[in-house]
Amino acid sequence: MSDQAHSNTAAPDKEYFDLHTQGCGYLSRIRWVNPRKGGGRQGKPFLACAINALHGDTTDPSYSYFDVRVTDDACVELVQSLQGDVDAGRKVFVAFKIGDIYPHCYTTEVKDKTTGQVTQEPRAIIKGRLFLLSHVKVDGETTYERPPQQIEPRNGTHG
Repeated sequence: MSDQAHSNTAAPDKEYFDLHTQGCGYLSRIRWVNPRKGGGRQGKPFLACAINALHGDTTDPSYSYFDVRVTDDACVELVQSLQGDVDAGRKVFVAFKIGDIYPHCYTTEVKDKTTGQVTQEPRAIIKGRLFLLSHVKVDGETTYERPPQQIEPRNGTHG
């Protein structure tokens, strides 16, 4: 095929398998991450946060901890606007949608309180991409509610 034929051919749209997790929980650990040189994702700084999501019986819920990268521009702006509330220790309760979750395993040093011995302990957290906050309450007061007519971003178009 000639160079002319290549330049006139549009690349087909990519297709994705969506894996979305949605729920509600408490927002924390809002921070900018500066990847090390040679890291993935072109080494560009990104906004990250944690969500301690609730599940189970509403009178005695269980929690699942998500450490997420904020990928949608509007979501980045909203999460950044909540940093002062989180840093001040206010309860920031959010309804969220996360894409592409995966377990991240690591080890950490743990010091025994009685013996002082330090050991390596395996841990795991759930990582993913936060691309939507649909509702925010700060100390029980609604501060943001996503208009119902807005179209959700496609999972595959972000981050």
